[in-house]
Amino acid sequence: MADLRTKYMGLELKNPFIVSSSGLTDSVEKVKKAAEAGAGAVVLKSLFEEDIANAADKDGSMDAYAVHPEAMEYIHHLGMLQQPDAYLELVEESVKAVDIPVIASLNCYSDEWWLDYAQRIEKMGAQGIELNIALVPVSVKESSEEIEAKVIAIVKKAVDALSIPVSVKIGSYFSSLPQLVNKIRQAGASAVVLFNRFYRPDIDIEKLEFKMGNPLSGEDEYNSVLRWTGILSDLVECDFSATTGIHDSASAIKLILAGADTVQICSALYKKGVGELTKMIAEMEEWMDRKEFASISDFHSLLSLEDDEEKKFYQRLQYVKALKGIK
Repeated sequence: MADLRTKYMGLELKNPFIVSSSGLTDSVEKVKKAAEAGAGAVVLKSLFEEDIANAADKDGSMDAYAVHPEAMEYIHHLGMLQQPDAYLELVEESVKAVDIPVIASLNCYSDEWWLDYAQRIEKMGAQGIELNIALVPVSVKESSEEIEAKVIAIVKKAVDALSIPVSVKIGSYFSSLPQLVNKIRQAGASAVVLFNRFYRPDIDIEKLEFKMGNPLSGEDEYNSVLRWTGILSDLVECDFSATTGIHDSASAIKLILAGADTVQICSALYKKGVGELTKMIAEMEEWMDRKEFASISDFHSLLSLEDDEEKKFYQRLQYVKALKGIK
């Protein structure tokens, strides 16, 4: 029988399948269902920095202090330390309810305010924290170096303030991912999550207004994750969790072959139900038995960057043979 146990962020997981931060993990009951379906770990739905900040401004209570910036800042900070308690309760109760690692998630865009809240999350028993860092550049004056410096500053502050492991979820839109990911590791992060699937904006051409794009990933979206997992896992010594476009056991296996330590599942479970996770785990076990792999480590990173000796796959961006075949 195949042994699916693995390690991620220094945590012992019974298998590499993690239910990613989403509405699938926004309540204790849903966390329990994920565990019952066989998840190796769960990442709780993200607490957004805006949620913490808005709690301080509830009912317009900040207005009275607008004439005195120092007083306003103090009350703002105080409010953040008191709210919102519901997330702390979710962390605490989820940890009590299941016997798998519970990782909290903070969606942050600055290195201020949320840090005290992260420490409170740690006290509630979370075994790790995933920093979901989403920075959208909207200024021609802000350089790529400045944006990356913000990411590193957030990571450093979190690592210095916490004793539990920290992972960092990033998008793919950076000039040099190897350099950035290496800096994230040097800042003390235990793992990097590839990649954040950002909100998809769209436009209604009849109503002439904005609308939301498809929030769920497609089955063909894992290829970019596969490329960068294969490259980065050989270049940077930290754990990697692959996410986006993983809809079946085959794509999960491919990403582990490329060097991922774990895979995070979301859209497939929304579409097919949490029970799909049980099927994916069973199919991976069957594949391992068929290929005579006794453990995850037997095939982990078997087809990463250094195995692409002719540089035909990970480093090649244009495929002449493939293009010639298109008519």
